[in-house]
Order: sequence, then C-alpha cells, then structure tokens
Amino acid sequence: MLLKPVYATDQELVDKPLTDSPSEWAPQSGVHLYHFPLSLDSQKSRQGLEELGIKWQSHVILTPAQQQFSPSYARINSRCVVPTLVIDGKVTTDTINILSHLADRFGDKINPLHASEDEQTTVNHWVDKAAALFMEALTYGHIDGIEKPFPFRQSHGDGQYHQSKLDLLSTLIDKHKNEERLRLAYEKKRAVIEATQEAIIAPGQLSAIIESTKVELSELERQLATGPFRSGGWLASSTFSLADIQWGAALYRLRWLGLQPLLWEEDSRLTAYAERLFARKSFQRGVIAWSNIGRNVVLPLLRHKLLTAIGFNRET
Repeated sequence: MLLKPVYATDQELVDKPLTDSPSEWAPQSGVHLYHFPLSLDSQKSRQGLEELGIKWQSHVILTPAQQQFSPSYARINSRCVVPTLVIDGKVTTDTINILSHLADRFGDKINPLHASEDEQTTVNHWVDKAAALFMEALTYGHIDGIEKPFPFRQSHGDGQYHQSKLDLLSTLIDKHKNEERLRLAYEKKRAVIEATQEAIIAPGQLSAIIESTKVELSELERQLATGPFRSGGWLASSTFSLADIQWGAALYRLRWLGLQPLLWEEDSRLTAYAERLFARKSFQRGVIAWSNIGRNVVLPLLRHKLLTAIGFNRET
C-alpha cells in the first residue's frame, strides 16, 4: 500500500534532482522560477525566494493544460514537474533541493534560512516529514463528506484526471521516440503517474493515507509542545527555517481543501503555529498573493485555450 508520494519512496523511478546544472534550453541570465500558482511545491519555492528578498522572473506552467509535459519544459526539467529554478542558465530541481540551494547562495547573517549547526539535524528531519506527506492523493482523491474548492472539486477521484495524463504521455513517447532525452523523461513520468493513480482509486487506500497523515500531524503537535515553538521559536529551531516553509504550505493546503476538521483540532498548538506561518510576509507574497484562482488560473487557462484554438500554442 502506497502511503507516501512516489518521489519519496522510489528514487530509482525518477531522475535525481539537478543542482546548478547548465542547460542550453534555460534562460541564460537572471533568476527564473517555472511554477504553477496553486502548486504546493511552487508555493514553497516562491516563499523561499520572497523570504530571501530575491528578485525573480515568473514563468507560469499551466499544469491543468498539461504544459509540464511540453518538450520545451521537459528538456529543462526531465521530471516534468514544477517548480524549476534557473539562475544564469543553470537548473535546480526538486523543492527541498531548490530551497537549500537558495539558502546556501543567498542566505546571510540577517536571514540565513539555515538553522544553527546544533538544530540543523532536527530541521532536516521535519523538512523530510513534510515532503513525505502524500499531498497529491489528498488533493485529488475523493474523500467522503469533503467538498473541495475549485479546481479540485472536479471528478479527479475516479482516476480520469490522471488517466488523461497517461494517455498524453503515451502519445508523446511515440511522437518523440527518436529523441532519447524526451522519451525517457516521458516513460519515467508515466510510471510515476500510474503508481499515483492506483493510490487514488484503490479501495481503502485513501482512508489509510488520511490515517497516516493524522499520525504525522500528531507528531507535529508534540514537537510544537516540546520544541522551540513552546518558548517563542519555530518548529525545529529558534529562527525561521526551511522546515517552516515546508509545513506552512502543507498546512495551508490541508486547510484550503477542507481537511482540517479530519486531521487536527482547531483549538491546538498546530492551529496557532499555522496562523503564525500564514501571517509571515514572505508567505503572503509567495503563497496568498498567487491564490486568486480567477486571475492566476482561470484567465490564463482561457487565454491558453484561445491561442491553442487559433494555432499559436504548437510545440514540437
């Protein structure tokens, strides 16, 4: 039974993360982030950029329109996921890797994002725990009694959404069978989606994922009761760290999906911690400001469909 995302459980199935890897396909000057406004990992990366005060250029990848599978993007990030960070033509992928790279390169004594040497092991532990939550299944799977917000209230729980991705990838594998880089990228992504689809539609699987998430959040509550948060610090350290970025976006997503009543008590340290995270200026800029669905999702999708209809969105 798959209780965690494939990226956290089967490293052989996906390409290893890139760190500052030169790419002829990427912009050669400046800081760029390829992202989708509602993507959980995009939210984390945007907050990291805002927390460190980095000027960056936005490249929105419309995942509902399957743009993450376009050849131009897959050549930059063979995992076919968002986000992707590019700095002066060099590519970094995987959210944990992106945030760590940003902290290493741009962090300073005023705002390092890295914790002290004594605290870093605990920070890393909580970063990994947040990343291992099966958020895709919780986001797209059908949960009895939960009315999810648009665009996740659509019929994803029956597997049709993921099946449409599989059908497209099969077409792309055949179309690009003579370009090994693309063919391999699409084959690996198809395998990841097949495993994820099974977790979403298999009987009893989602209930087990919910129970597993409850266990993780109960442990989070205990950490808040005994760790630095108790005395005015943050989750795993006295200063705001990468662990807090990871959990801020995760808790915001769970609450936005309407899952909070299932997962933790409203009157709890966890709720107090979440509110403190959501109020942080970098969270407001990197997450909340991009959460207007009409402006940031619906209108770009309509524009994309219009341009596609008149032949301006063709890729090879």
